[in-house]
Amino acid sequence: MRKMQSEDGKTTVKITKHIVLKNFWEYYVVYDDEMQFEENDDIQFAYVLGFAQEFGNISMSEMKPHIISETTNLNDVAPAPDWKWIGDNESIKRSVK
Repeated sequence: MRKMQSEDGKTTVKITKHIVLKNFWEYYVVYDDEMQFEENDDIQFAYVLGFAQEFGNISMSEMKPHIISETTNLNDVAPAPDWKWIGDNESIKRSVK
């Protein structure tokens, strides 16, 4: 798990998994203490990079046939655009200009 923070510093989330689909949409699965989703629950909360960049619930069972990459090892994953990893490797940042 790694913490990802928005560039303006107003939002910080704990990311547990990164997923890429065949259409190259990316999903940063969020750990949320209040929602208490279990790792094996079908419905997960995620930051989605697709048609738009937004938070929302996703169905793992619906996505499964379309996944080309899925990892919980976030050390080699870039943060979402306009976000940065904080804590370990804090200097890693990805921006869209």
